[in-house]
Amino acid sequence: MKGQINTSRRGIVLMFLLPSLIGFAIFILYPLLMSVAYSFTNYGGSIRNLRFVGFDNYIRAFTSSRFHNSLFVTVKFVVVSVILQVSLGLVFALILNTGIRGKQFFRSVIFLPTVISTIAVALTFMIIFHPQHGHANTLLEYLGWNPQPWLTSAKTAMPTIIIVVVWQSFGYYMVLFLSGLQTINASLYEAADIDGANGLQKLTGITIPLLTPITFFCVIMAVIRAFQVFDHIFIMTGGQYGGGPAGSTTVLVFDIYMDAFSAYQIGYASSKSVILLAIVLAITIFQYRRQNKWVNYDAA
Repeated sequence: MKGQINTSRRGIVLMFLLPSLIGFAIFILYPLLMSVAYSFTNYGGSIRNLRFVGFDNYIRAFTSSRFHNSLFVTVKFVVVSVILQVSLGLVFALILNTGIRGKQFFRSVIFLPTVISTIAVALTFMIIFHPQHGHANTLLEYLGWNPQPWLTSAKTAMPTIIIVVVWQSFGYYMVLFLSGLQTINASLYEAADIDGANGLQKLTGITIPLLTPITFFCVIMAVIRAFQVFDHIFIMTGGQYGGGPAGSTTVLVFDIYMDAFSAYQIGYASSKSVILLAIVLAITIFQYRRQNKWVNYDAA
């Protein structure tokens, strides 16, 4: 046909992929490579005094008590928040997959915090958990309990952050579990009923095993997102000079931010970023290799 553009199928595919590839190269690949390069230098924002320092930044990080504390806080946050997010997502998915009245409404309400701005959520909960005038302490006093310091105590700051993060995020995993529940063949439950299986036996023998691929994906995503937590910490515990009382909420990403944008030790911060990348990558590879021991991909 006259005027028709003759192009190969490969060319069409590349044409559609090109914008995404350009964005990936500019905003992900290039910063990643530069972070690795800067991690071996003393870069502080100016190339005038830039020099190669080898592994000095990595040695400094691994021998720093501040880095050890931020890594411990991060691991504690990851373990607790991931378990709560995935567990609550599964529990509410099981509840809202039944014939309960208004389940569509409750699904929407539980999922809604996931799409709300993290800044708006953090600012709102700062008001709720205010030690003197917050609604949380007002409720506790009404119930006859002692008010809590919430974000102003080293013992309660991180649990409070975890509450907010879990509240905002578990609806995402609930939706994933709901999608998995709706793919399970109903005939399996009918066969279990014929065999006289009760609800718990059907849950442990059919539902949970067939949800293991979704569970695996949820755990991977929750772990990666938990290691990247920053916004809640930054806003709810004092901004650029925060990190919680006595560093109780100083996670690794916040520690990197402090080194890079408060102390302007960008080379040192880059080395911590590379370490964080290595940790997340190692955990992901470990989970991927171990999935064959508990993930069931046999679709029924």
